[in-house]
Amino acid sequence: MHTRLKVALPLLFILIALLLILPTQANASVSNTGQTTANLNIRAAPSTDAAIIGKFPAGTQFQYIDRGDGWGQITIQSQTGYLSLDYVTAAKKETAAPAPAESSSGQPVHRIVIDPGHGGKDPGAIGNDTMEKWVALTISEKLQRRLLANGYDVKMTRSEDVFIPLPERATLSNNWKADLFVSVHANSATSSSAKGLESYYYGASSSGKQLASSIQTALVANTNNENRGTHSADFYVLRHTSMPAVLVETGFISNPADAVLLNDEGYQDKVASSIAEGIKDYAS
Repeated sequence: MHTRLKVALPLLFILIALLLILPTQANASVSNTGQTTANLNIRAAPSTDAAIIGKFPAGTQFQYIDRGDGWGQITIQSQTGYLSLDYVTAAKKETAAPAPAESSSGQPVHRIVIDPGHGGKDPGAIGNDTMEKWVALTISEKLQRRLLANGYDVKMTRSEDVFIPLPERATLSNNWKADLFVSVHANSATSSSAKGLESYYYGASSSGKQLASSIQTALVANTNNENRGTHSADFYVLRHTSMPAVLVETGFISNPADAVLLNDEGYQDKVASSIAEGIKDYAS
């Protein structure tokens, strides 16, 4: 064997060993501490079409890596899994996201994006003969009519039963330079006793907190449903929109009484009117 080849082989082995022990880009990322706010499927790939390999009940705390596309990567029983971050609150993130732009008190509100949750292949929560994607769309359409009647410019992230990825929802709102973003959902829990109304805002946004409080106050006053309060959350659409943003949970599909309300046109009208009232009070 040539001397040059004898020298090269040990160097080659060292390089291979280094490649094997060096972490991949994903493994080198900072791990985030998250907690699920609803029952959440763990999938084999970052897609709602991927096979379900497990499930985290609501309230589960876990470690994950934020991929930046609305999906978190986890390791469960030595297997890599993926979860949608739409229903995950995080204590810390891989990179610090810029806080949404703050509106000064009394700043005029002209453009409002309404975001009906889920849609298409993503049904959202299901239970008691109720599907979240339809509840969210029905209430959002009622809200749209009320806001248009009040003189606002309104854009919907979806107006039919189609799947819209979370990044597209946030991008639509940012590109349109909306003044407010309102995402409409229905809740679910492992216990059927959980019921009532909740409004979420991004923790770094004081205007988002003010908007959520205004909407929550109107909802509770007009629907007489249980007040579960306002909460800071790290939902993708709240974190990646550059204006005051809220996510409204209009009731629990997992609760039989709330499910009846969510399918009742009178209750849907009250919820839509209350969100519109909360927006008006915030903007005044």
